[in-house]
Amino acid sequence: MANTKEIRTKIASIQSTQKITSAMEMVAASKMRKVQDNMEASRPYADNMRKVISHVSGGTLEYSHPYLQEREVKRVAYIIISSDRGLCGGLNTNLFRKVLSEMQSWQEQGVEVDTTLIGSKAISFFQSSGRVIAQTSGLGDHPKLEELLSTP
Repeated sequence: MANTKEIRTKIASIQSTQKITSAMEMVAASKMRKVQDNMEASRPYADNMRKVISHVSGGTLEYSHPYLQEREVKRVAYIIISSDRGLCGGLNTNLFRKVLSEMQSWQEQGVEVDTTLIGSKAISFFQSSGRVIAQTSGLGDHPKLEELLSTP
């Protein structure tokens, strides 16, 4: 049977872990608010881009651009962005489950599926489940376009 000193040590260890976890949760909440603010700030741009694309694709142009022509789907690609670390297992799990479901649907139709992986969780999960075109991780909170373009 454990003596009282061992029990007190365990209790102190658990309390310390709770404090660390609480601090990590507050930092994550702060980062989430910043990301949500950035997302809201970019929403008008995204809405206008949707309107422009809808107008262009719905209009009768005198020329036909290859990107606007309907074709048979022979190959699709997914850009999968996940976390590198942290306490967001549900986010990654739900993302991976949805992507796997869609990939399976395409493969059943005989369509070739490629993936581009961003984040160590996506890399470790999808490494063996298909054709990986490119992968990178460790981009941090403020990734730069140059970092993404320079990855193999």
